[in-house]
Amino acid sequence: MSQELAPAIAWDQLQHHYGTAEDVPELLLAAATDDRAFGELDNKISHQGGCVLSAAPPVLPTLLRWAADPAVGHRADVLDLVGRLAEAARTARPRFVTPAWPAAWSAAVPALLGLLTDQDPVVRRKVVFPLAQAREHAGVVLPALLESWQRETDEAARPGQVLAAAELLRDMAAEWPREIVDWLSGLRHHAEPAHRFAAAMAHRTCGLGGRDPWHVDEAASYLPTADPVLWQQVWPSRQPIGRLVRWTGDVLGDDRDGRTRLAVTLLRAHHEQALNTAWDVLRRWRSPVATLLPLVAELLSDVDPVQRARAADVLASTGRAAGPWREDLVTAAADGVPSVRKAAVLALVASGAPEAPELAGALLTEELTFGEILKLLKPLRPFAATLLPVVRRRLRETDCPEKRRGYLAVLAEWGPGAAEALPDVAAFIGTQSEDWAVDALIAFGTAEARALVVVPEGDTSIQAAVRRWRLTGEAEDLLRRLHADDPTLLRHLEVLAELGHAAAGLAGELRGRPASRWEKARVAHVLWRMSGDPLDGSRWATATARALASEGPVGRYLIRHLGRLVELGPLAAPVVPVLRELLDADERPIRHGIPDDQLLCDIVRSVLAGAS
Repeated sequence: MSQELAPAIAWDQLQHHYGTAEDVPELLLAAATDDRAFGELDNKISHQGGCVLSAAPPVLPTLLRWAADPAVGHRADVLDLVGRLAEAARTARPRFVTPAWPAAWSAAVPALLGLLTDQDPVVRRKVVFPLAQAREHAGVVLPALLESWQRETDEAARPGQVLAAAELLRDMAAEWPREIVDWLSGLRHHAEPAHRFAAAMAHRTCGLGGRDPWHVDEAASYLPTADPVLWQQVWPSRQPIGRLVRWTGDVLGDDRDGRTRLAVTLLRAHHEQALNTAWDVLRRWRSPVATLLPLVAELLSDVDPVQRARAADVLASTGRAAGPWREDLVTAAADGVPSVRKAAVLALVASGAPEAPELAGALLTEELTFGEILKLLKPLRPFAATLLPVVRRRLRETDCPEKRRGYLAVLAEWGPGAAEALPDVAAFIGTQSEDWAVDALIAFGTAEARALVVVPEGDTSIQAAVRRWRLTGEAEDLLRRLHADDPTLLRHLEVLAELGHAAAGLAGELRGRPASRWEKARVAHVLWRMSGDPLDGSRWATATARALASEGPVGRYLIRHLGRLVELGPLAAPVVPVLRELLDADERPIRHGIPDDQLLCDIVRSVLAGAS
């Protein structure tokens, strides 16, 4: 087949994800029988999705021939590739889909429909994925799915047929075929729980019955006892039930109450995916905390150490909200399993428990990652004097560069309170950890520490100039380099804000510069810091309001930006309505973590108090 295609198609004029497609004919020759060659073809034609390039349409007929050929060993993978191409074509912006795809896809649909009667049940299971993408052919595909379901003998093929039908109905502009609606409606009373569950998810997917509580009731009833063998056949995966539960959450989407009810059921059943399900709800919405956290805390005493560790981890991720379970966490901090012990101490630190400093110090003798060191110690700055001896010892003893940098970053965060660690930090000058050591020495703020920092005169970078300024207090060299670095001035907004009035000479270069909404808000803050002019302050508040309304508070550094609005006092009035919306919303505007959302709420309250 590929030899016949090669002379007829100008492959060198076509593109795949790694360049021109002249290597495709050779791959087509090998890929029918060689898994490695097929993997290379898959990567070049589909890669990570998001677009369909010009080499895909002429490859599609060959893929369909392989899918129909029992002699081809990876027919399921072939159908998966076809499905991913079709999905990308359906979901990508039109300009990212080659103009030749629609005709090639229309020609492919009849061949895919024919595979619904293939002798191999695996093929019948897999073909529903590409068929579910055939939205423009729903009038033909839907009856075929119904007929296939009616004669199907493979139980693992039937759920996919039902769910594919629901996806097609969801995007169908024409009136839904009565026989398809009757089919899906009738499954509500099917004798097999798996079919009732698939029907419930199909109803929710296509909107049949709106948000009928039955959808969640059926999921809550079925998932605790779902058959992993069946779902491994439906959706091959290392963790078929985990995938099934996550998918169920995706189907329920923004149904907060439904997803909370499902999480409650799984938590009470001590289901292996209960804590992940609960966390997905907790990090999205504020109100379910009161319902779910008590059930999460109960799993701290589960017989399974994996469940205990995950429960402590979820509590750690809720920050202050974990406070009521302090005693349970203290008990868990003495667990014989290291992962449970570690997660419990992190939860105590995050919740501000009085036992946290002592337990954190003890935990430093165990294996910790860079991120865990920061989570454990950064919040404990008020207890630096108590923890400093063990931190210094760990810094000296560790031979892991990442851990060493973690401890140095903590010492920099603790600042003057950690200045006694100067000899230990100074030992890393001239090593690969020097940058981290320098930051700590500067943060100590003592003359002795600053004297150890040498910025090479030949280093003309902005970073070097910033360090010289922090060491000497003289800004002339830094300002000169910022002027010279005009094309990338927006990268240095934090430094410009810190310089304040001293950098006022750069104000003209910042005004009117093309920028995103958040960059405009940050520029407005810098201009206010430079001038102190109330008009600039009002502009800063207005720019921040616009950025929040259009993009939300994306990222922790933008939470800090909102905190600076406290400086404005009553001048922050333009941003007050948007801040009130953030505070009153149940859906968290930030999903990086609940502590970030708690910090956001604290900051918003401070700004609102100052603006009133």
